[in-house]
Amino acid sequence: MQSHRPYLLFAAVPLIVLSAVAVTLFAQTGTEDKVKAMASPAASQEVFEILTLDIKPGRRDEFHNVYVTQSVPLLKKWNFNVVAYGPSLHDANSYYVIRRFKSLEDREKSEGAFYSSDDWKSGPREGIMGLVEHFAYAVVSAETWKKISTAVNIKENQ
Repeated sequence: MQSHRPYLLFAAVPLIVLSAVAVTLFAQTGTEDKVKAMASPAASQEVFEILTLDIKPGRRDEFHNVYVTQSVPLLKKWNFNVVAYGPSLHDANSYYVIRRFKSLEDREKSEGAFYSSDDWKSGPREGIMGLVEHFAYAVVSAETWKKISTAVNIKENQ
């Protein structure tokens, strides 16, 4: 029988990372800190974006269907690297999306172009946003992501 432990760990990792990032963000005092972070050497390095969404109660299956059938194909058309997505394990209304970008600048440019496009606005935007109560992003470096992957692999092999 296959263990579900790796999947539980995979689902828990974004939540742990998001919590750590949230604490860091709340500790910052203003946009000056954000500008400094964006200008750091890490700003040109590969990053992973972790998006967590609170879906309206009882509508997560509907959201998943719209995301899989409309958003994912559109994101692929726009050359987004969608690493993983799906229902969160911790409650019945949460969802996650993990995407990979070449850099913070690439993320900003790609998302700006995509979310202002007619493809998004005339496409799945209304269906997606009509099902979402709240969403939040965390962005981590590829180096951090590798540490997470290593920790999961170590745990799996114990």
